[in-house]
Amino acid sequence: MKTVSVLIITNKSDIGNRISEKIKLLRECDTIKIVSYIESISVLNTTQPSLILLYCSDTDSVGIIKEIRSITALDKVPILFITDKLNEEKLFYAFDNGIDDFFFLSDPDSIILMRIFLTLQKSVLYKQIDINKEILISANIIDKQSGIYLKEYTPIVLRNFFSKSIEENLENTIFMYVKPISKNKKRLNMYKIANTIKSIPRGNDIVAYGKAAGFYLILYNAGKSGAKTVTSRIKAALNEECKIYACAAEITTSFEEMESVLYKSIKEQIENGEEFNYLYDTNLTEAVNIMDIKDENGKRFKVFKKEFIKNFEKIVAPVFYQIQTKTSDKFKDIEIKYYINEDESKFSIKKEDLYSELLITYPTYIKVIIDIKHFEKDKEKEVKRLTYDFEDFSDEKISLLLEEMINDFENKISLNILYNTDKRNEK
Repeated sequence: MKTVSVLIITNKSDIGNRISEKIKLLRECDTIKIVSYIESISVLNTTQPSLILLYCSDTDSVGIIKEIRSITALDKVPILFITDKLNEEKLFYAFDNGIDDFFFLSDPDSIILMRIFLTLQKSVLYKQIDINKEILISANIIDKQSGIYLKEYTPIVLRNFFSKSIEENLENTIFMYVKPISKNKKRLNMYKIANTIKSIPRGNDIVAYGKAAGFYLILYNAGKSGAKTVTSRIKAALNEECKIYACAAEITTSFEEMESVLYKSIKEQIENGEEFNYLYDTNLTEAVNIMDIKDENGKRFKVFKKEFIKNFEKIVAPVFYQIQTKTSDKFKDIEIKYYINEDESKFSIKKEDLYSELLITYPTYIKVIIDIKHFEKDKEKEVKRLTYDFEDFSDEKISLLLEEMINDFENKISLNILYNTDKRNEK
């Protein structure tokens, strides 16, 4: 195949020349070729561009994007969509069919070049992802036919992802369980369904085979609306093949807990004919508490959870008590509270408009997350987050962190006293 750095597709040669002039600053070695819509497919069958710039006027059809993406060799070549004005319907169609980004023809040259640079960087990243994918395929971790994680490796991959997601506080990251059900009791073509489902989410989302002939999806920064949109697209794409049931929730706890809760929800949804269900944190927690969850070794997860809390209390309870006693003797007119339960533990101290707390959570019962927070009237909240493996967590560490929090609390009291004194002197 011939190589071209940038291929510009447009039905207006003068527009093609304008775009070409704008991007000549990229690199001197870049080759730029301008072709019409009619020529583009034949050119693309013999040419391998690094980037495609597609100009679409009001009268041009965007169906060509689908034709470009149908060429296997070009499925990862980035496409930048160029238009004169915002047409939301066309733009959504363009994104659905595989463009990477867009800009307006009237945008400054600097903005256009920036978009191109970012798109090319993403292209390099996608190539690296493809290399990693090939390694996982060769190791039989990813299915070669569908490109998704095989069922036997799904728990390992997702368990690590869930732990990392909670540790880094990734908000709106969704775990979704999708269950296809045959409409006519015929055997489903699971490879065809897998390939369809794999094509719906965004490129960096995760798709894996799940339990009971279902599929697991991880959707980054999606929220409830994103989960509903993905579900609607899967249903539309597989409408002739099967009926789709889906349950989704934001990642807030361990993979084992969420897998069991979502699986139970799907079974109830199928019985009730409810095709989509979104579990919020409150009803997710309630569901976890009443379920008999087992880990991969067959041990009761609740037993593991109970053992964790028991060992955790041995570390934290004596420290909380000692620090409370010590601090109460040191300060006057302050309110000190602490508690320990199976979801979180908190030590708090309050005086007038100043409030500080040390909050400990353990969503995976493997890692311990500590948030130290200071709240002061008319001032921005201060938050410091620390994460420890439970094996590295100790009474010395929690004691030092509490001492540090109380010292900060004391310093803030002193500053407030000085400030109030100065204000009175000014009067």
